[in-house]
Amino acid sequence: MDLHRLTLRAIGPFAGEHVIDFAELGRSGLFLLEGPTGSGKSTLIDAVVFALYGSLASDGSSRDRLHSHHAAPGVEPYVELVFETAAGIHRVRRSPQHQRPKARGTGTTNQNATATLVRLSSPDADAGEVIGTSTQEVGTEIARIVGLTRPQFVQTVVLPQGEFAEFLRSTGEQRRLVLQSLFGTAVYDATAKQLAEMRTAAKARTDAADARVAEALTGLREA
Repeated sequence: MDLHRLTLRAIGPFAGEHVIDFAELGRSGLFLLEGPTGSGKSTLIDAVVFALYGSLASDGSSRDRLHSHHAAPGVEPYVELVFETAAGIHRVRRSPQHQRPKARGTGTTNQNATATLVRLSSPDADAGEVIGTSTQEVGTEIARIVGLTRPQFVQTVVLPQGEFAEFLRSTGEQRRLVLQSLFGTAVYDATAKQLAEMRTAAKARTDAADARVAEALTGLREA
């Protein structure tokens, strides 16, 4: 999976619109996300996870904290991510649930979360094939396209601060399921299971044949 570009506005400490070109940053093969506490490092990671799964990287984090308190009222918060997998190039855009000024009168009203998913011909394409226009549709398609659930993505791709130890402390079965999904080893497990079943069936046939031979020999001796 390749991340091409992340765009966010009114998210966390980022009041305005900011664009991160991962393709450019990754040209040397490695880049560092560095900054003092509160500068927005975790927000960028949360933005990637939110764009894909509609939730944040850490289980204990509330999506309410996504909307920037520094943004002007009426500015829609959103995250947009262009990414590429074996299923193609896609652009996902999500806006978290937030309060916006009422169209009439004073006060605010609740704006529900929105999501759209578009298949692109190239990372820089403006238009493409819309394949999801609701949070449910986008969630279903993302799971298929990425091939990982949110917990699996977080544990194998993101690993927020302090959660690497949790992955190491997880049971062998939990780690096996995560790694199996990540490296696509399910086909080997299925093959091993099929071979075991074939072995059991062959042994049953052999045992039955041995029993018939033994029965025949007994009959010959008694004749």
